[in-house]
This record gives sequence, C-alpha cells and structure tokens, in this order.
Amino acid sequence: MKELRAWLPWVAIAVAVAAIVHLATLYAVPGFVMSRAFAIMGAPNAMHHGKRVDEHSHAVVRPSPDLLYSACPFDLSAGPLRVRSPVVPHTYWSVSGFDDATNNFFAMNDNGVQGVVDFLIVQQGTKPNTEGFKTIISPTRKGIILFRTLINGEKNFALFDALRRQATCATFHALPSDVSSGAGK
Repeated sequence: MKELRAWLPWVAIAVAVAAIVHLATLYAVPGFVMSRAFAIMGAPNAMHHGKRVDEHSHAVVRPSPDLLYSACPFDLSAGPLRVRSPVVPHTYWSVSGFDDATNNFFAMNDNGVQGVVDFLIVQQGTKPNTEGFKTIISPTRKGIILFRTLINGEKNFALFDALRRQATCATFHALPSDVSSGAGK
C-alpha cells in the first residue's frame, strides 16, 4: 500500500501534464494549419487555382486526384469579400468556407444552385451595405473559401478546368451600380 501511495503523486502529475499538452495541442494546431495554408495558397482576397492533384500535392489536406481545387484565402479587414463562380454542370461541384480555426461555416453544392453563384462573405459583427446580395457571415476575419470540382471523365477535364478558372473573389466595395443591379439574388 505504501508503494502505491508513493506513486500516486507521480501519476497525478503525469495525468495533469498530459491534459495540459492535449489542451494546448487542441488550441494550437488549427492556427498552425491555417497559417501554413495561407502561406502556401498565396495572396488573400484573390482566387488561386491549384494544379491537378498528384502524389506531390499537399496544399489541401488529403487531396483527391479526382477533384480540381480552387481556393481564396480571405482577410475581411478591408470589408466584405465578393465571391462569384459558375457552377460546373453535370458533375459534383461545391464551395465551402472555413474560418481561421479550420471550422467549416458554410457549404453549397451543385444540388442547391445552378448557373452562377454570387455572394458576399461578411465578418460577424459588421453591418456593411449588402443589399441585393446573398450574404454569408464569417465568424472570423480570416479564412479560406474552397471550391471542389469532380473530374468525372478525362474528356471533361478541359471544360471543367476552364469553368473553375472563371471563379473570382475580391474585396467588395458597394457602388450604386452594384447594389441597384440586384446581382446575386
């Protein structure tokens, strides 16, 4: 019994250290992942189209060779972000938003939209003039918008690649012509 009591403080210390390391890891890893993603993807508030995935691709976690990826790292410091893209027809297509802690805060796919998507990403707590636009609230100032397009046949690759390269993202400045056009409804 004495031997067990002698070990109890050491066991308690080990459990406490393990809990602290676990919590610190849970806190630190998402920020590290996003800062690495920002460094790899390029300038914020601009669309970046990835090359076709191969065995050397690591810009997206666990990339699929059957998907084309485009991404827009964003920083809402200068205002909302306007995102526009044709929806690639006859295949799976999606757009998702991730905050600066890697949490997914919205997603759309080809089942819910057709033609062109046109929306604004707005930072939570701000009230910009976004009349006439579909608005999505970002819980953080920085994040990533990620587009995925399924290559459902090699004969479709060139068309799908050309369509995805039409996607844009840029800081939105509400102008009377933008608002009155009713774009994005």
